[in-house]
Amino acid sequence: MGFEPSPLSRIIDALLRRNPQLMHHFQLTRMQQEWSTLPAPFPEGTAPLSYDGATLVIAVRNIIWKQEMSFRSGDLDRAMRASWPQLRFQKLVFRVAPLPEPPALPVPSADPALRLRTIQRTTAGSPGELEFRHLQDDLQGSEEPFARSLMRLLESRLPEDKP
Repeated sequence: MGFEPSPLSRIIDALLRRNPQLMHHFQLTRMQQEWSTLPAPFPEGTAPLSYDGATLVIAVRNIIWKQEMSFRSGDLDRAMRASWPQLRFQKLVFRVAPLPEPPALPVPSADPALRLRTIQRTTAGSPGELEFRHLQDDLQGSEEPFARSLMRLLESRLPEDKP
């Protein structure tokens, strides 16, 4: 029997597709982390502030930057779509606001006790139970060791099936 690993990225992608708000937050965080890679002058006086799937709000340093960005919005739009082709916004809005700091990249916790938090059993019909059931369906039959251990964890956290 062949071993076919299931990439973790596939599992994360499946989760994000089921929850559009989570997907938009993920895309906004990624944009904020990678904003400095855009061509000049965009990263110096602007930063992504919010994204809801249709409208992307860009914070600008001051009214002068807002005016400049309104003139260069086409250039910014093209640069963003080239950098993040998965974005599906229809409207760019510029708002004078303090530029947010880019989120820090996740770093594993140094304290092992923090990683050993117990996940409680879900209740029948709860959103958590439904999501766990979807993950369980996606991972069913996988031979990948990580997927099998994740299946054991899911099975221990799902409500017990009543006969």
